Amino acid sequence: MTPVTLDQPAHSTRALAIRAGAAIVRSTVAAWRYLWTVVALLRLGLRWKAFCGNTGLAVQRTHTDEHGGRLRIDVFAVPRVDRYRVTPHGWSARVHLRPGQHLAQYAEACTPLRHAARVQTVKVAELDGQPGFLELRVLRRDPLTRVTERPRELEPGRFVCGAVETGDPMVVDFTDHPHVLVCGATGSGKSMLLSGLQAAIAPTDAALVFWDLKFGLEAEAWRARYTEVCTTQAEVLGSIGRVLALAEQRAAILRALGVRNVVEADAAGVRLRRLYVLVDEVAELTHDHDAEKSAERILRELLRVVQLVRAMGIHVILCGQRFGSDLGKHVTGIRAQVSGRICLQVNDAQTAEMVLGGLDSEVQRRALGLARPGMAIVPTGQDWHYARCSYLTTAEIRALAAAHADKRVSWDVLTDGDRTALDTHHRQEVSR
Repeated sequence: MTPVTLDQPAHSTRALAIRAGAAIVRSTVAAWRYLWTVVALLRLGLRWKAFCGNTGLAVQRTHTDEHGGRLRIDVFAVPRVDRYRVTPHGWSARVHLRPGQHLAQYAEACTPLRHAARVQTVKVAELDGQPGFLELRVLRRDPLTRVTERPRELEPGRFVCGAVETGDPMVVDFTDHPHVLVCGATGSGKSMLLSGLQAAIAPTDAALVFWDLKFGLEAEAWRARYTEVCTTQAEVLGSIGRVLALAEQRAAILRALGVRNVVEADAAGVRLRRLYVLVDEVAELTHDHDAEKSAERILRELLRVVQLVRAMGIHVILCGQRFGSDLGKHVTGIRAQVSGRICLQVNDAQTAEMVLGGLDSEVQRRALGLARPGMAIVPTGQDWHYARCSYLTTAEIRALAAAHADKRVSWDVLTDGDRTALDTHHRQEVSR
């Protein structure tokens, strides 16, 4: 039993006081920001009629006052706005479209509205199932200037690795999107985003495999946590073989259980450890580094991986500056199988279109101007958000890797653990 000392109540009281003080500060800051958001909303409300008239969203007529001879401007058919939702960072509202109006007209008016409202960002989006209405999203202050979200796991397969422009956490969901493609130019923040994602995965029991053909430099800080690090094309081919063998074994387990994926297997009582394969700079996989001409074989096998393992709890995160067909004939097929997309700053419109093909051209153009490192565009269905990943120093990364080095498992432990989980489940079923 731990002895009780007289200092413990003082320490606990001091800790409670510190936590209470921090909570009061957070609440005060949030209330102050909320108040200024309301002030900005009221200011825009007073200017809304004139703004719509000057930008063509309403009908504006100019005539001379018959009494004083002065010039008068009347504004008619002003779009009605309702359903306000206010947050400390901004607000959103529903706009009733006038006959003949459409999304593009309001998209053109976003920049003038930003200056009229004196806010950071203005966006408009269509509302699902509500034709004739748009949602106006106004961001008064930018919560991405300094990201305070720390990388963490929300639930199996869902990780926080940054924040979105609304102030909410940036969540990478491998349940909805088993594989993720991260695209960005040199210096855009790909390594930063990858580190944040690994920091969220590291405390879990998931296995991590890293394919780093850039001499293994990015993998070095996390090496203590990895199951395997591949720095040559030959090593990558061997690792792909082990991934496919694990997928085949898990397919047999799922068939034996009569389920379709690892989530259903977990519900049935068989927990399969997830595996995350991280690929830094896909372009290095597509160039032959030796006389064996293994690049085409790697792409062919990688295509098999992303096609076959999505239900097996095996997830692939592909990072690169470009994902065009010029990298190889299988790259387009690989890209088509990867539904999760994160687009950092890119250098050309073609790359933005490859990554954000489901969004309109205006959003793709915005990907060319993301100046801050770690800033990204994250699609959410037909919608999208600005996001920014959390920043970790090299010292923090090494500390996290060392702290969670005990979570590292070998390939043998990974494969044996699946068999053991199934055998345990069978014994429990028989005992019942």
